[in-house]
Amino acid sequence: MYDEALQQLIQLNFIPISLILFLIVFLVINDSYEHWLTLYFIPPLVGTTLLVIIDNIDYYFFNITDRGILHRLIAILGYNCRIVIMLSLIYIALRNIKNPKKHLLIIPAIINFFITILALFTDLVFSYGESGEIIRGPLAYTPHITCILYCIFLFGYAVYITKNGRNSEAIIIFMTVTLTLLGVFVEAMNQLRGILIGVISMNISFYYLYIHIEHYKVDEMTGAMNRKSFFAAVRHLNQKDGVDLISIDLNDLKKINDTFGHLTGDEAIKSIVNTVKLTFRKYNGMYQIYRLGGDEFMVICKGMEEDVIQDFMARLDENMSRSKYTFSAGHIRWEPNETFDQAYARADKAMYKVKQAYHNLNS
Repeated sequence: MYDEALQQLIQLNFIPISLILFLIVFLVINDSYEHWLTLYFIPPLVGTTLLVIIDNIDYYFFNITDRGILHRLIAILGYNCRIVIMLSLIYIALRNIKNPKKHLLIIPAIINFFITILALFTDLVFSYGESGEIIRGPLAYTPHITCILYCIFLFGYAVYITKNGRNSEAIIIFMTVTLTLLGVFVEAMNQLRGILIGVISMNISFYYLYIHIEHYKVDEMTGAMNRKSFFAAVRHLNQKDGVDLISIDLNDLKKINDTFGHLTGDEAIKSIVNTVKLTFRKYNGMYQIYRLGGDEFMVICKGMEEDVIQDFMARLDENMSRSKYTFSAGHIRWEPNETFDQAYARADKAMYKVKQAYHNLNS
């Protein structure tokens, strides 16, 4: 009997504990580089660790057939801990959204908490039979419904971000939702243990690794994609997709640095990205801006008609005129009979032609 219980405990805990330890090591190693990311993942990590402890205590009470108030309290904590972890993953997914209304998402978790607390005083959520079996009450599936609601929200959000070109993160979220729903279903239908906690641990670990990897694809100062990302993207480009290149370079950066200092120069460089995003915001998913070095940027557009690009270039000039800083932008379409290097050189040449005209006008 003792050997069987030990075997079940190992099966219940081995994968979750391994993943928790794995994530702790990564957080400690990378905290000095990505402290902001550590702060995001501490809540789900703490929640998952608590859930492992709670599930083991619940398992202990279940096996000694203790059906007192303490066992009910532990079961209630387990229900709510799962929901809190799910909610923390949602806030990680919404990390770039500043709208305070996102905090309304906590309401289903609060409702679920008060409903499950009823299990301390009534049999509306669950009770125990004479032989120790769990008897589900009319509100027994409230935690599962809450979890499913959060999954539906995440699914909808994943669809939404695909329109903004964040396909990779959408895939991660889709996988998180699918595996969580399967875990909920398997545990609920078969009264099994350890399935959902293993899935949750895996979801948290892989989501962390995804964001960690994505962080190193982005230029930290401007928020544009970096040089490595540019050349990685180029390998997947095809002229048949209708590719346009816009080469951009800040005007008078040396004068700005010498006159006002490098912090102002950095502000001027960041203004390029802000202006491009402002101009292109309704075309999310169809373009990407890359910082190739210094004040040199390249915008890759895919699948846009020629008149759309021309309209964009006109609005880019208009938005730039409202900015404190000016830049030169040259646009070309990648022709079927040329290599990407040739197209890149043409885009640069088009940009320098505009820059020369600027200097001629201001000399």
